[in-house]
Amino acid sequence: MKDIKWSVVVTTAPREYPKLQTTIDCLNKAGWDSPVVFSEPDSYVSTAKTIHNDSKKGVWHNWLQAVNYALDSDADAIMTVQDDITVHPESKNFAERVLNNWPEDAGYLSLYTPLHYSVIKGKKKPWGIYPIHTKSIWGAMCLVWKPSMLREIVSSHRAQNWVGVRKQLGEEEYAERFNNPQLVRNLDTVLGYIIHRDLEKKTYYCNPSCCQHISEDSSIGGRPATGKRAARYVAGEDGVPRPSEIPVA
Repeated sequence: MKDIKWSVVVTTAPREYPKLQTTIDCLNKAGWDSPVVFSEPDSYVSTAKTIHNDSKKGVWHNWLQAVNYALDSDADAIMTVQDDITVHPESKNFAERVLNNWPEDAGYLSLYTPLHYSVIKGKKKPWGIYPIHTKSIWGAMCLVWKPSMLREIVSSHRAQNWVGVRKQLGEEEYAERFNNPQLVRNLDTVLGYIIHRDLEKKTYYCNPSCCQHISEDSSIGGRPATGKRAARYVAGEDGVPRPSEIPVA
């Protein structure tokens, strides 16, 4: 089994209660010691290497910038991370076990699993990894990718023309986003559309979650990380398996 070379990129934007340093510290403790942060203007500055945007790029285009940076490396695996999570110290080893048993139909592996992806009919799903069947996705907090899949995504027609869910936008809002790319967001929505609809691949999640969403606010407005915006079962908590104990095949 060869060593896996990683490129880990983190996107961040201004928050009233920044969690970026906590995220960086957790990544470092797990063994991802060289994450690169892509920072919107006026964001909190962490100890990690940081690329500062001179002007606001917005959620979607800052993510694209980070991904293209990662794709320019010779990494075997890429992880895209948002700025308000914690990760279990065994998460890197777990991710590498999955990479060595990578499902042929996988678009990505999410190390974060929100509450409603970990239960079915009110009962806990078995421990392990499994695909989620949905039109879009919920949360893009911490995603593990094969570079070849990311290349397909960023070069896709939908990615290159994304401004939002067209049928949900009025003409004025569509034109405003088209002319102001920094307003484009809905990252989880577009990833779900491209992977599930366009590429006909699957998105895999782990139960328990290797990550927790810890936001007290939202960088784009919205609620703190509670309910469906948080993980129900978190690896290593009382009675919950550690990542090293999660079956991957």
